Order: sequence, then C-alpha cells, then structure tokens
Amino acid sequence: MMSGRGREKKLAMDAVQIDGLALLKIIKHCNENKGESVNGQLLGLNVNGKLEVTNSFPGLPADEKDHEAFLDSMMKLLKQVNVDNNSVGWYQSAYIGEWIDSDIIRMHYNFQSAIPESVVLIYDPYTTSKGNLAVKTYRLNPAFMNFYKGKNFSHVNFAKHKIDSGDIFEEIPMKVHNSHLIHAFLYELQEKDTFSCEFDRLDLTSDMLFKRNLDIMTSCIDELLLDQGKFSYSQKQVQRVKAQQAAQRQKLEAKAAAGEIVEDEVLKKPIPYAPRLDAYLTAHKISHYSKKVRGMIGQSMTKMFEVDALSRQIS
Repeated sequence: MMSGRGREKKLAMDAVQIDGLALLKIIKHCNENKGESVNGQLLGLNVNGKLEVTNSFPGLPADEKDHEAFLDSMMKLLKQVNVDNNSVGWYQSAYIGEWIDSDIIRMHYNFQSAIPESVVLIYDPYTTSKGNLAVKTYRLNPAFMNFYKGKNFSHVNFAKHKIDSGDIFEEIPMKVHNSHLIHAFLYELQEKDTFSCEFDRLDLTSDMLFKRNLDIMTSCIDELLLDQGKFSYSQKQVQRVKAQQAAQRQKLEAKAAAGEIVEDEVLKKPIPYAPRLDAYLTAHKISHYSKKVRGMIGQSMTKMFEVDALSRQIS
C-alpha cells in the first residue's frame, strides 16, 4: 500500500514544508469535488526533522476498487519519470473542518505505523473560498499510537494510559515553499492594481460560516450528552457484574474452606466495559471547533476596530 513499509524507527519531525505546486494540485482536486470526501497521496522526504512534501496525486473515488493496485501503478510510473515517489502521508478534504472520526484515525494509524514520519494534510475548500487558506497538517500523538495498538477503548484503559481527548492528534507547523521565480512573479502581480486585494482583507467573518461552526459544535455537545447517558447505563451493568462476582467469590471461598471442589465460571466472565473512543473523539471535536470559533471572533473584532478607525479618518 505504502512505500517505506517496515520502518520501525520513529523519526523526529518538527515541521512540514510543502511545495506550492503540490498544494495547488490538492486544492484543485478538492475544489473539483466540493461536497464530497476525497483524498490522495503526499510524496516527499524527511530531511533533518523537516518533512518536505514535493508532490501529490489524487486517489481513486471511494466507490472504486483496486486502490492498492492503483497506488502501486502510480508509484512505478512516477519512478520511471524520475519524480519523487516516496510516500510521506496523505491528504483529506474536509467541509468546514469536519474531519475527525474513527475512520480517519484508523487510516492514519496504519499509515503512521508503516511510515513513522507520515502526516495527514486536511484542506477545507469551503473555508478557503471565504478568504482564509484552511490547510493544516496533523499526526497521531505517539502516546495515542501505543494506546490504539491494544484495541481496548474502555475508560479504564484511557485512564491507564493517561490519554485525554486532546491527546489524539497533534498539529505539525506547516509552511508553503515556492521557487525564486514564483516569488518574483507574485511580487510582479502585487504591483498591478487589477490584482489588489487590500480591501478584501477587511471583510468581516461570514455569518454563515460562523453559524455552521456553532451548529456543528452544538450537535457535538448533544452527542456527548447522549453518550454520557449510555455510559451511565453501562456503568450500572458493570457494577451489577462486580456484585455478582463478589457474591460468587464468597460462596467459592466458603466451599473451598469446606473442602469441596469449586468452579469459578462467573469470575471468569469479563467485565463489560463500554468502548469510549467515540466519546473522546466527540470531546476532541468540541475542543477543535471551540478554538476555531474563538479565532474567528478574534479576527472579526480586530477587523471591526480597523474598519471603525478608517471610517473615522474618512469622516
């Protein structure tokens, strides 16, 4: 599936540098499929703790088969034309930043297990269309990787590994790199009045975007409250099983003291702890959207003061 399989040594990584052309390919692919969840491969190399993404290509649609054969074929073709074919991660489109779920965790866990320095790049075409380039890179926290490996998602195991809802993904700083010729071209465009966007920077935050983020955060809170009710019920089941085991243990001790042969079938019964991964993901979403809303409010307040200052000068 991925080149570099079998590397077990964890490589240190402090930042991600993506080539401008590779980022444009990602943006083009996601914009052509707005409203759909699309993904693709990131190609590059880890150089002295900095992951350099030099190329990318789109993956097959979700309803297509033979994804493995497609990836192998693309890697061979890229190698034939002497283009970087070392997989360093993958990218995923997201609608208003809505991307955190168990499937994303499972896919990136497989990636990061095979390629320790791999990242997942999240691009939001809707937020970008409102004037802010919404692209970030993430990787799974090393502590969460060790926890996820055990496939035991009970609250007891979360507490044992000291995993909080904020310890699932960690954001890696990212910057876009362009050649000197592209920089010169951009400076040339900046001098032309037809490409001026000075006043566009004063546009306040879109009400629709702000409302959508609040709606998602509210639905996550409702989902978390519903999950808390299920968790309370499961805890009652756990206490019932523990009570049965305690009563059975007393009977067995009494029989053993009398010299009888005892069987401990009830004590062998596993305690039915409910999985809590979805609840932790929901809490992670709430924290994620809270930070987004707080950032949007801060930007809007700054722009409002700037607009007010300009209007006073004009009057």
